[in-house]
Amino acid sequence: MQFDGPRTLLAVHAHPDDESRSTGGILAHYARQGVRIVLVTCTSGELGDMPGGIKPGELNHHPQAVAARRRAQLNAACDVLGITDLELLGYHDSGETGEVPPGAFCSIPVETAAGRVAALIEHFRPQVVVTHDHHNPHQHRDHVHAARVAQHAVKETGIPAKLYLEAHDSLATTTVDTSAVADVKRKALHCYESQSLIGKLTAQQRFAAESYIRAIDTTNAPLPETDLFAGITHHGPDLPRW
Repeated sequence: MQFDGPRTLLAVHAHPDDESRSTGGILAHYARQGVRIVLVTCTSGELGDMPGGIKPGELNHHPQAVAARRRAQLNAACDVLGITDLELLGYHDSGETGEVPPGAFCSIPVETAAGRVAALIEHFRPQVVVTHDHHNPHQHRDHVHAARVAQHAVKETGIPAKLYLEAHDSLATTTVDTSAVADVKRKALHCYESQSLIGKLTAQQRFAAESYIRAIDTTNAPLPETDLFAGITHHGPDLPRW
């Protein structure tokens, strides 16, 4: 399948740090190839930890201070990974458990949030979209919502050739070798020192490779894959390699 314009990958994530923890390997890998990398971050992450591991609801946890800190960390991680365009939807973090805060992301109708993502898809015209796996019940509720929003936006626009969901099990259809950018992913994770992410990613394979489930495909590229852009050709130059 042929597309005009540069190769473009658009990632839809729930919070600042998800891009580094979940997809840091492929974002850095394709940025090095000259692919335009667009990151859509749905929430401001207000209900993350304060420095020192102070949790939401505990004394001295200040959501707006957390949001400001995570925004700065997100900007730093984007520079490390080679992300070319950062789009912030600005929804309120829903929190992992308990009552959902008023106006929180997971309470926003899928169609409403998807309309905003669809507008970004129409603007950037990515061939590939990557997001969380809404079928995985063992994850943050904002991750599930972000995945549903992304899938709705992809179907609404019909522009991306492929949609991929994160995979951590045998359902994976596509595994990309990210060993050459393992140090880049680690550096991006270190941007989020307040979230203690490195300690949560000790398995070597999470740095050596990242796996995905191909949920939507119009290219009929054979499976299994080792390249998210398999089956896609394009006209026009890529971005300069970084």
